Amino acid sequence: MGEHGDCGASPSQAGSMHTLGVAIGVCVFLLEGLLILRGWMSRVFNRFPLFYSYVIYCFCWAISMYLIAWLRPQVYPSTFWICYLVSILVEFAVLVEISDHIFLPFPAIRNLGRAFTILISAALGLLYVWPAILSKASRSRILLDFTLRASVTKAIILLALFYVSRRYRCGLGRNLGGLMLGFCIYLAMNVAMMASAMAFGSALFANVLWFMSPLAFALCLSVWTVSLWNLAPTPILGGGPKATRHETEALATELTRFNGELTKLMHK
Repeated sequence: MGEHGDCGASPSQAGSMHTLGVAIGVCVFLLEGLLILRGWMSRVFNRFPLFYSYVIYCFCWAISMYLIAWLRPQVYPSTFWICYLVSILVEFAVLVEISDHIFLPFPAIRNLGRAFTILISAALGLLYVWPAILSKASRSRILLDFTLRASVTKAIILLALFYVSRRYRCGLGRNLGGLMLGFCIYLAMNVAMMASAMAFGSALFANVLWFMSPLAFALCLSVWTVSLWNLAPTPILGGGPKATRHETEALATELTRFNGELTKLMHK
């Protein structure tokens, strides 16, 4: 997502490392623009409005950071981290949208899944992420710890969504499956990178690992661009490669009954 700011996590400005950072930043910028343009042309945009809002935010953020680095370099570090923290919150909203799509045919179950996703986010945020913010450590270590814990929280939510979709044979399809896979790649690399920085010191991140975050996002964008290139049909609920027609119908009946019971409880 561009070059990181100061706060003990500034990118190396020397030689080839700076060139590498600029090259990755340009690739991210181009992939974001291509993803937005293709999403608008292929009507995928309308299916995932929160996700594309997030990508547009990242696209505008990249432009703003380059302009600020050029015109007002003294405010670049603080502006970067503020925008980065906002992006973390927006990513949680995208996870809620993914939860909605998994149970799209069943409004009551969809609302329940959305509630559970928000509840898990809030609980982990309060018990796991918030203590990092209240820490008395240095600012650079607090930011690294916060980013690590937020990434772990999102990874837990994604794994839970993958489990639910597999348990109830909710076909994800190319669009939704690719969206989730891209997030997994990005979060996995971020968790590994931030955990290494926390274990061996923020200087490791500032001098060596800083380019890994934009590289992870570039890989993530590549997966998103391929998987969201065209609007794919929604898979049949319960229809897996090994599922019989009887199993598919039984699962659909079970989910329909559960959705009906939830609807009655919500109207009471």
